[in-house]
Parts: sequence; C-alpha cells; structure tokens
Amino acid sequence: KAARIDAIHPLFRKKKASSLSDIVPRSQDEEDESEPMPTPKRSSRSTLKRKSIEEEIVDETPEPEIAEGENEDLILPGSVKKSWRPKIRFKGVIAVGVLVLLLIPTFFLFYHNRKADIAIAFNTRPFEYQGAFTASVNSSEIDFASNIIPAEIFSQSKNHTGLYPASGRSNVSEKATGKLLIYNAYSSQKQTLVVNTRFETPDGKIFRLQSQVDVPGAQIKDGKIIPSSIETLVIADKAGPAYNLGAIEKLTIPGFKDPEKFNGFYGSLISSSGGFIGEKAVPTEKDIADAKKKTEETLKQSLEKSLTLEKPQGFKILDDATEVVVTKVSVNKITNEKGEFSVFGEAEFRAIGFKEEDLKSLLVSKAENSESLIFKTITLDYTDPVKNFTKKEFKFSLVAKGVLTESFDSEKFVQGILGLSVDEAQAEIRKLKGLSVGKISISPSWLKTLPEKIEKIQIQVD
Repeated sequence: KAARIDAIHPLFRKKKASSLSDIVPRSQDEEDESEPMPTPKRSSRSTLKRKSIEEEIVDETPEPEIAEGENEDLILPGSVKKSWRPKIRFKGVIAVGVLVLLLIPTFFLFYHNRKADIAIAFNTRPFEYQGAFTASVNSSEIDFASNIIPAEIFSQSKNHTGLYPASGRSNVSEKATGKLLIYNAYSSQKQTLVVNTRFETPDGKIFRLQSQVDVPGAQIKDGKIIPSSIETLVIADKAGPAYNLGAIEKLTIPGFKDPEKFNGFYGSLISSSGGFIGEKAVPTEKDIADAKKKTEETLKQSLEKSLTLEKPQGFKILDDATEVVVTKVSVNKITNEKGEFSVFGEAEFRAIGFKEEDLKSLLVSKAENSESLIFKTITLDYTDPVKNFTKKEFKFSLVAKGVLTESFDSEKFVQGILGLSVDEAQAEIRKLKGLSVGKISISPSWLKTLPEKIEKIQIQVD
C-alpha cells in the first residue's frame, strides 16, 4: 500500500482463483499525487475496483457494494481478521486414516507370527557306580534291591546247502533222484501217500517217494473238478544212468486198483539225475568232517550278520550273550558231474537282550534324592559276562560313570505356558526344580505374550 501498488492474493479469496494477478496498474488520481509515471491504459471496471479497495482501507467502512459484474470473490484486507476461520485439511485426515488402516493389520500380523525362544539349564552332579547285575527272562520288572533287570531271548533259524569237492575215488552204483508233481483230480478229499509209493513211467521205469506226502483235495467248481498238486522228491527204483530223465507228462500209481482212482491220481516228472554205475569221485571221512565244519561256520556268520542288521530296537545284546546251535546236518555222498558232494545244515541263533534304559533307571536309584534325576551323560563298561540259556539269564559286572541332571519334559512344559505373558512364563520357569538358567526371548520384542501355538515356541535344554 505504501508503494501505492494494489495487491490481490489468493488467501483473501473465498474460492480458489482461476488466475492470479500480482500487480495492478495505478489509477489516474494516484498518478497525480505522485511523481509523473507512464502508465498503461486500463478499463473503468479496474478503476472502480481499486477505488473501492482504497475506500475500505482508509475509511474502515463496511464492505462496499460491488457492482453487478464485478469480481464477487474479492475479500478486502480490512475484513480478513473478522471473517477468517480455521479449515480442516482433508488430505491430512485421509493420510492419517490410511496409516491407521495399514498399522492395524501389520500389528496383527506381527502378533500372530510372534516367536519365542526359551533356554533352560539345570544343575548337574557327577555319578559313579560299580557292581554285578543280572538280565533275566524270568523277571518282568526291575528289582532295584537285587540289581535284576528284565530280559528277552531272541532267536532266528536258517538253513544252508553247500557243495564241496570229493577227494576219494571208488566204484559206485547210484540211483537217480528227481522232482515230481503229484496231482489229485479224483475228489475234494486229501490223499496220503506213504514212503516208497511207486510211480511208473510209460516205458515201465519205477520211481519211489522219498517221504510221506499229503496230496491236497481238488477244487469243485460248477460241478467240475479242478486238480490240485504238490511237489515232492522221488528216487529211482534201480541204479544207473538209464533213470536220468527229462520231463515226463504222466506217471501212474500202480497201487491204485480202482480205475477212477487210478486215473484220478498221477504224477508229472520234472527231471531226474544222478544215476550212475562205475568209478567216480567220492567224499572221504575227512572231506565230510571239513564240509560239516564249513557249513556250520557259514550258518553262524549268516545268522550273526542277520541279527546285526535286524537287531531288536531298544535292546542291548552283548557279543558274549549269544550262541549258535546247529540243529541238523545231513550229508549227501552222491557226487555230481563235477565230483562235488553236498551238505545240508540247519542252525538256530539265540541271544539274550535287555533294555539299557532299564539298567540306567536302576543305576539312577543308587544316587541320593534320585526321584527326578536322569543321566545327562553316561558310559557303561561291561565285564565278566556269563550266559545261561537254560536258566534264561545273563550275568555281568558293570562300571558306570556319568553326570546326573534334572528330568524335564519340555513338551509338557511348553503346553503349560502357551499364551502366557512373559512375566507369567518366567515365574513358571523359576518354579523348576534344580534350575540353573532360564531365559525367554520374544520376537518381535515389543510383544509381551507367548504364542498360542506350540510350534512357535522353541525350547533348548542344557
């Protein structure tokens, strides 16, 4: 105003101006009062507006009337203090609202994904004990006073047929042996055939059963008989290579005189071999003794390896608590075309086993105030083993050294503190017997309650 320059500013408008004019040319009266200054021409409307503004400022009169067509949005400087009111900035309100909407799900996301790490350590004490113990099949529970723990006997049987070279020579007369399928197409009832039952080939050669056979009954379906069958061993009635035969479709049973039964029971020779007359390799007594020994060793190694691979879970089986019993050995002195004879062996492996957890429980009972103790570490040195399969027991001496600590069920403990506040959880930790260290870490740290899901809590026990 002092420079006689009219100013129009957007802050003084009621509505946002569509355009802005910073400097307005002076009127003719103003030019006359000041030093001469060239001015551009302006319309009468501009002059009227400027005069109105000057009168409002100088005379402090009420807001002048504005002629029709004048700028109705104009707010005069003298009336600013009377008409201005604080306005709510809606952009700020919207920004705050968006921020709140973002923060709420973020909070719940952190809340539901919080994790807790718990570290617990207990006091320890050294342990050492030496004594004699018995693992007995006859005991079903631990005898703490007598140092007896329950035991079990594990057994496994295997058989083996080995071929061994024969070092002797002799003139022999040997009968061929073979495999025969016996069919029952007669009835649904089983039929027993005794040892030496004859089977005759179409050309009259006779083979006999080497053992008794029960032929199963045939099946009857839709009124028709479906033959049943069983495989067995036969031996030639006479010695010599003439009985070394290939497959023969049908061998009859001369002992059945009834025509229907004679036709309903028959045999089918798979093959036969070993028939011989002349000089050939034969096993000596030494050959047979060595072959028996090797067969037994093979059985023992096979059984021990099998038990090692299939050791009963949770059981301790010491090497000195096992034995192999050979139950059968038979020698076939007839040699094959390579001059080898065969030895068949059958053996049973037996072992006495016990649970080391039972032994540890017995050892813990030797410590003072042992009600809630367990072994943190332990070494067991077994000596003086004595097995007795007749009494079904195994005796041994033991030197045990270890470290005892408090028994603690971490899963059960975690179940009890789910959803508690940190202070409440720490109070529960302080209640633990024999506690040395207990710490809780929550992530994120500004949350003060533990998760409600057990998988969100990791507990480390030392």
